[in-house]
Amino acid sequence: MTQQVTKKSGMLMGSPIDEKYLQMSTKRDELVPVTHGYINRHSGKAFKVNKGQVFRIIQADGPQIGDVWVFNQHDRSEHFMGHTTFLYEGAYLGQYSQLWSCMPHVRPMATMLVEHSGNPTLPENFRNHVALGGHCTQAQWEMLSGVKGHNSCHDNGIQAVSEFGMGEQDIIHDNFMVFQPSFIQADGSGDSMPSQSNPGDFVEFVADMDILVAVSACPVGDYSVPMTEPEKITANGLAYEVLEWPDA
Repeated sequence: MTQQVTKKSGMLMGSPIDEKYLQMSTKRDELVPVTHGYINRHSGKAFKVNKGQVFRIIQADGPQIGDVWVFNQHDRSEHFMGHTTFLYEGAYLGQYSQLWSCMPHVRPMATMLVEHSGNPTLPENFRNHVALGGHCTQAQWEMLSGVKGHNSCHDNGIQAVSEFGMGEQDIIHDNFMVFQPSFIQADGSGDSMPSQSNPGDFVEFVADMDILVAVSACPVGDYSVPMTEPEKITANGLAYEVLEWPDA
């Protein structure tokens, strides 16, 4: 019998985590690869993950922030909802946090098994992944830097889902951010810092339904340079991998 573990934040704080996820964590070394791919800097890519499979978003070349959208494979109108996830899980995603879908479904789409394989040391109160991420647009880049037509996560998201017959109407939905250490202050203001990741570090989820995952390699890079100085930013690519257990 696995020792009971409970949720640490959000409305569900104190509720027990389903034992199946605890068991999955103990047999992660049994996972075998199914598929993998590379996401070029300033671009996006989408991939399918079936229920029970595991997916990783990987730091391929160096510290790099990723913006992530999740959809039900069979009903694209059901998608990740940041506000629902924030309500149930809290502002930050950690081990066993679940990604909740939009109304009227409101159910887990995926569950985090590994928060950050590199386990970086962050300042007090900062966390690696934020549920209320949002994503950058060309208009935002122009407002902050004066540069028109700059690549954005909005563009990358559209590129990612276009392969599956989807478009901008799908990318305007909520997304979350990976490898972006952040902290929501007591007064509600936000604070962020550069990603503390290294090549090969990853975040890992198990799919709770058949999902489509879209990822943008954000043009802000690792957030070490502000958006007001885009000519100084160095962005990297990301990678992804889908895995499963042999007895699945």
